[in-house]
Amino acid sequence: MGRRKKELADFHRDSIITIAETLFKKNGVDNTTMNDIAREAEYSKATLYVYFKNKEEIVNCIIFKSMKMLYDRIQTATQPGNDLFARYYVICNELTAYCDDYPLYFQTVLQEINVDVNNEDTPMVFREIFELGEQINELIGTFFVDGIKQGVFRSDIKIPETVFMFWASLSGIILMAWKKQQYIEQAMNTTKKDFLKYSFDTLLNSILKEKQNV
Repeated sequence: MGRRKKELADFHRDSIITIAETLFKKNGVDNTTMNDIAREAEYSKATLYVYFKNKEEIVNCIIFKSMKMLYDRIQTATQPGNDLFARYYVICNELTAYCDDYPLYFQTVLQEINVDVNNEDTPMVFREIFELGEQINELIGTFFVDGIKQGVFRSDIKIPETVFMFWASLSGIILMAWKKQQYIEQAMNTTKKDFLKYSFDTLLNSILKEKQNV
């Protein structure tokens, strides 16, 4: 009976998340209320609050779902058997695809989680996002370690700092290209794709043992 209740609760939560995601894409997160979600999902507002504490929790459930897909993509991209440069560009391309597919949540993922993840009252989804983010960092950190071992990356780079720097740099580059595509095409006389490739190349060269035309 307990399992059936959980399955039913999961069904209702998934239904609400799906409806909310549609409304967020259509109207924006800020312009969508819990009343809107309840009405569209055909639930009472009271029922909605049985499954979610507030709208922020729903947003973060969607973020977590999209981050799981990103994790799977990066995990595949960073398999040790693949060529090091190929692995790097797959990571870059997967982050670009993530921004294109989930523009509403891309910036939110980069923000600090302003909650105590160790507090038992903190919704589970916040802890899950934090832990998944750490797992993604670990994948990328392992990629840098492999590059050092192969003699491709500089041996003096600090792994945690480099992971953080690359996250900040890649996300900023990708977000700027997404927001300023028209400017890039007109002012720089280049395409968004070529701008991203140039930026990814330049960033990679900053940690290469020997600068290359990659």
